[in-house]
Amino acid sequence: MSKEMTICAEGPEMGINILPDELMIHLFKFLPLTSLITCESVCLRWKKIAGDPVLWRKITIVYSGKPGQSEVSEKNLEIILTHRNLIRNLRVQYVYSYSVIKDVIEECCNLISLELVMCRISKEFEEHILKWPKLRKISLKNSIVLDTGTEISIDFSKFQDLSYLALSDFGLSPVNCYGLLQCNNLCHIYIEKIKTLELSYIKDLIISKQHIVVTLHIYGGSSVDDSCLQLLAKCTNLKDLAIIRSENLTDDGLVALESLKNVEHLQIWNNNNFTEKKLLRTLSNPNIVTLKSLSLSRIQNITPVIVDVISEYYKRLKFLALYQCVRIINTDYEKQLKSKFRNIEVVLY
Repeated sequence: MSKEMTICAEGPEMGINILPDELMIHLFKFLPLTSLITCESVCLRWKKIAGDPVLWRKITIVYSGKPGQSEVSEKNLEIILTHRNLIRNLRVQYVYSYSVIKDVIEECCNLISLELVMCRISKEFEEHILKWPKLRKISLKNSIVLDTGTEISIDFSKFQDLSYLALSDFGLSPVNCYGLLQCNNLCHIYIEKIKTLELSYIKDLIISKQHIVVTLHIYGGSSVDDSCLQLLAKCTNLKDLAIIRSENLTDDGLVALESLKNVEHLQIWNNNNFTEKKLLRTLSNPNIVTLKSLSLSRIQNITPVIVDVISEYYKRLKFLALYQCVRIINTDYEKQLKSKFRNIEVVLY
């Protein structure tokens, strides 16, 4: 072993090495992954510091099957093989062979975050994932089931540390959905593509997370009614709410949103029942005008008057979507929208 690998330099010239480990770890937090790996070769002390779990808790290793990303993925796979005990966060994307996905995941024995993005997932995944009961984040967004017609039913009750769940259009059904009620730390829930959930279940889910939920994205339709919004109004930590299908909601549910004091992102799509009067009242509420993003796509009674209120009072708004709002599109008012929202980064209509 070289002298440099045995001990760091000593004496007045040693510079950064006079710092205690705690400060060194803080400095190493700002290094990209490649630099952190390089630091391991400087000396034994740096090798130890570079392998501190605090540093690796913030690092996500990406393995991608997307064309053009093979070189990066090969390097990351080498890191996976040499640092298997340190890796906490893994994202596998654009991989269509589940055997490959399984081989990559199984190299990481201490995962707390697993993301499978644009992947094809096999039935065996529901048993395979149970090897990591300490997972805090599970994301299957935009992935599909390998075998058409196969149901994947993950036992979510096994993941007591789970705080973030994002699903595609599978993975949650009447068979396993109640397992989420037992995840006492689950506060970020993205299930907006799941269409088979019962109204009674959605109410139970909201009640069980009422004091902790921060994000809730749900499909809606027959799974959501006004009483759900009235329950959500009591969720004091809710910052991000999306209901994709809102056909069953009326003014009674809409006005309940006025109680959401901390909401920052709001999406309410597809509704013909909200009256212009109640939309104007709710969207003028001081709690709502602090939104950072707002989507009201396919809301029939969004009118120029309501949009004028948004343009005047929503000073923090960075994203606005008004897709297919029939009283806006194909009108002279539509042509004025860009000039009304010059301070907003994205306006879609």
